[in-house]
Amino acid sequence: MPEKKNDKETPKTKEDPKSAGAKKTAAKKPAAKKSAEKKPEKKTEAPEKPTEEEIEAGPGEEKPAAEPEPERVHGTEKEELSEEEFRSLVEESLETVTVADIVLTMMNQLASVGYMKMGLPESVNLKYRDFTQAGLAIDTLEAMIKGAEDKVAEDLLQPFKGTLANLQMNFFQLKRGQP
Repeated sequence: MPEKKNDKETPKTKEDPKSAGAKKTAAKKPAAKKSAEKKPEKKTEAPEKPTEEEIEAGPGEEKPAAEPEPERVHGTEKEELSEEEFRSLVEESLETVTVADIVLTMMNQLASVGYMKMGLPESVNLKYRDFTQAGLAIDTLEAMIKGAEDKVAEDLLQPFKGTLANLQMNFFQLKRGQP
């Protein structure tokens, strides 16, 4: 309680109004920190320091995909689930998933792989450039969009139509510039 009296008395003294405003903002900052502290679980899940693989790989290189992260393999959640519980969770998820969900996910993956196989962006993916694979990804995405028309909501397909046009344009521009 005495602290509140001091805060009330502070504006009465001849202090700079800017410093009084700074005190008000400083008082608001701890409240923001408290709301951020309510979600510590998400922050502790992701490692803050780079792993040994990331350090060895160096900047801009990906760590090997063959080795799973030890935290995820030996996490308490996976150890606590019995085989029966795990099977039950899989069955529940299969009951709720739709073919449209799977098709949209596959189209998203094809678009991503298409860009990667074209070597785009070049600063990251040039080493993966393979026009045969890129062409297959683009043609398959186009076929999936055509097959999904009138079966999947148009508002969900529209972004993929734009992505397909962009992929095709980039593909032909890159192929034309290649010897």
